[in-house]
Amino acid sequence: MINFINIFNKFHAESGDNKLKDDKELVKYFKSEYGNEWKIELDKYLIRTEYDIDKKAA
Repeated sequence: MINFINIFNKFHAESGDNKLKDDKELVKYFKSEYGNEWKIELDKYLIRTEYDIDKKAA
């Protein structure tokens, strides 16, 4: 179970980094809106967005 969680966390971190590189404007927005907490809020946003896409696909 722990290995599965580690794999998931690694995959999420890698996919999140790719998205950050792809959309610098989104990062700039979150930095200006949330200050020091921008990374956490951006991660929440990306998770919600992925969930919504998966929900629509199902």
